[in-house]
Amino acid sequence: MNALTRIIATNLLTAMAAAAIGCGSSGATGTPTPSPTPTPTPSANPAGVAVVSGKLVVAGTATPFTPTGFTSEGIVYPTPDAGTLCSSTFQASAAAASLQQAQAALTAPPLPGLAYNASFQAMVKNWHLNSVRMQVSEGALQYESVHGLSEYTNLVRSAVAQARAAGLIVILSMQSEVYGCTPYQNGALQKLPDINTEQAWKQLINPTLANDTGVIFEIFNEPNAIVTCNSGSFQQPDWTAWATGCGTEPDQGMLTVGQYVRTLAPNNVLLFDGEDIDFAFTGFTPPSGMPSNSAYTFHPYNYVVNSSLTDSTNAWNTRFGNFATSGQAVFVTEWNEAFSCPNDPNQTITDNFIQTYLPAHSIAMVAYSWDAPVQSSGYLVNSYNYPGNTANYQLVDPNNSGCAEDGGAVLQKFFQTQAAGN
Repeated sequence: MNALTRIIATNLLTAMAAAAIGCGSSGATGTPTPSPTPTPTPSANPAGVAVVSGKLVVAGTATPFTPTGFTSEGIVYPTPDAGTLCSSTFQASAAAASLQQAQAALTAPPLPGLAYNASFQAMVKNWHLNSVRMQVSEGALQYESVHGLSEYTNLVRSAVAQARAAGLIVILSMQSEVYGCTPYQNGALQKLPDINTEQAWKQLINPTLANDTGVIFEIFNEPNAIVTCNSGSFQQPDWTAWATGCGTEPDQGMLTVGQYVRTLAPNNVLLFDGEDIDFAFTGFTPPSGMPSNSAYTFHPYNYVVNSSLTDSTNAWNTRFGNFATSGQAVFVTEWNEAFSCPNDPNQTITDNFIQTYLPAHSIAMVAYSWDAPVQSSGYLVNSYNYPGNTANYQLVDPNNSGCAEDGGAVLQKFFQTQAAGN
């Protein structure tokens, strides 16, 4: 999610929420100090996952699986194909330099005696994670498919192999936004998957990935039929357009492309992002033909409404809480307090959201981000080299967004609690 989109989305959501919900108030609480928990070993993490009766479980069992992890941007920049796909301006930008540093760290050779590098070791050992979400470039994968290339494709597969060797469940998220240098469609960011997305998935999914239930395929990052089809609204999404597109592009829509990916990966969990601001599920019922073994995700960056816990909770219920309690496997794949913390200065709403609301609705957390560009307000972990420092994989809290907290300490406690319960 780029910064301009996030600012526009935040302003729009605040205005809509104020009109639809009204004002309220809430008190303040402090952030608890994380307590130490035993460090899980890779063997403690599941070999695979599945969705059974609307619950994410360890594959082949009825044991619930609660993903805890970070999104990584480390392989989204298409380094092998950047000269063709990325503008010269972006190639020369500070963001591109940071992305390449992150990529170097995430794709570094394995440590001596191990099959994975320091980044993945830190995820398991330092942060008690069991999952990592990696954004991949649709543009690069589709380009390599058309031109018979494989360098970027192999880069992605290699990173997945290291993460899996560390015992992590891997979520691969197809990304069409700026960091991945995917060509624009009709002069704008692609906001619904289509035949190009199918081509990218076909390029990436080989038998190794298709036979590994420890790899989850997230069909398309942050779809938006409102933008693409000029159809629906935040309060009344057009779920038909979300599912099958605008009727103007081949094989367009989340359901359409999801069904195609199912033919490539018969046994893997498929993950479907919701719609529009916060990419949530207001009024959503899974459409006919939804692939079995599917789960759902949303990105609640605008989780604070009117600086009110009451109004925020009402909005959460509408956008994703009610859907989660209806019997669907739902979890977060991007969240960071930095984007809303000015509206929650005492962290009251943040504490409630992470520590109370999500667990009560069986919603797990994969946070943003392990290695977003250091100029971004999104990174939470010192996970790669950047000017004046060296990666130590410790919490970056606060970061450069100007917030006092940024939620890192809350996430740390949340991950430790979840790790202890897994």
